Amino acid sequence: MDLFIILDSSGSIGATNFEQVKSALADLVSMLHIGPKKVQVWVISYGSVVETSIAFHNMPMAEFTKERLIQQIRNIRYMNGACTATGDALQEARRVCDKSCRSHREGVSRVVLVFTDGYSNCGTPVGAESSNLLAITKASVFAVGIGAGVNTAELNTIATDKKYVIHVNNYHALIDAMNNITIYTCGIPAFVIPNVKVETSAPMNTFRYYQVDTTELLRQSRNHQGGFIEISANVHLGKVDVYTSTTESNPGPGTGQRVAFQTRGGELYYMEYIEEDTPRLYFSFYGLQQENEYDFTVQWLDLQGGIIG
Repeated sequence: MDLFIILDSSGSIGATNFEQVKSALADLVSMLHIGPKKVQVWVISYGSVVETSIAFHNMPMAEFTKERLIQQIRNIRYMNGACTATGDALQEARRVCDKSCRSHREGVSRVVLVFTDGYSNCGTPVGAESSNLLAITKASVFAVGIGAGVNTAELNTIATDKKYVIHVNNYHALIDAMNNITIYTCGIPAFVIPNVKVETSAPMNTFRYYQVDTTELLRQSRNHQGGFIEISANVHLGKVDVYTSTTESNPGPGTGQRVAFQTRGGELYYMEYIEEDTPRLYFSFYGLQQENEYDFTVQWLDLQGGIIG
């Protein structure tokens, strides 16, 4: 996972809330597996101006430790900004991710956690930047409202799904929220781009989750009667099971359909019909042996089997 944490450091948040959020973030990071091939972390803080306080890609790996990262989080200064430029902070996350996030070929999920009271009042518009962040980076965005008087409407605008909006009124609620966020974000499916090969692995008894945005497929399909998504795969080491669902973001036994691959030219492939008004196809690879390495490519097909896009 590539994880971006955006901290509202404006005057309306207050120094006490800001310090509590930093402490909770330190606890969150302590629960994650951090590293070049694991979770990578960036922290952006903002008030009237925006600062990238922590950038994983700039950390010297020879000196990296999780403890050092946690200390850097604790050292982030409170800006007490005169205004709240949330849109600018979202724009900065998009810019940094575009430059430094891992390629979609690695099948890594992208998650943004925004901590704010929801009262942006300067800089670029939040709505436009929130839309751009999703469209360009394919990140899942959570909005965590700090304090009793948050602007829920803006939190809903920031988050990519209403279920990603969280309200916390005190430090204890924030700690509980962090525990839930840790669990939830680890199951966020990585967006897959059609016709881009993903090369990755899944340890034994571990799921890797993915999602395909089907809205463009349905928009371009002939007669607007839906279309097909084809998953073609090669297993280079070990053995995997694959599950799909159009409703469950973490498909598996009991929550998804187990894929029965066919063989074509030495390659495994599977096709699933996508009905109109189906916004996502979710799928997972589950590692069955000690080491499991595989690649896959997703294609959109119309009802006649023609490739879309």
